[in-house]
Amino acid sequence: MDAAIFSGGSSSQTLLADMPLEKTVNATEFRQLLVSHRRMVRVDRREDRLRGLHDLDTGEVFLTDERRLVETNR
Repeated sequence: MDAAIFSGGSSSQTLLADMPLEKTVNATEFRQLLVSHRRMVRVDRREDRLRGLHDLDTGEVFLTDERRLVETNR
């Protein structure tokens, strides 16, 4: 992951603003985000069998296991 470097005065800081905030959510939460009014784009990780949504306003990334999305309650 890349981090921005800020040099101000005599000290240097590493800013983590460029790093997305990732959160794993359950299938119900993922479905609610999918139909919400938030500005989202898909960011799936197919090799890990994860489906993702990236919130364009907050930078958050919400991930869920794709197998849980198609399960039905019996």
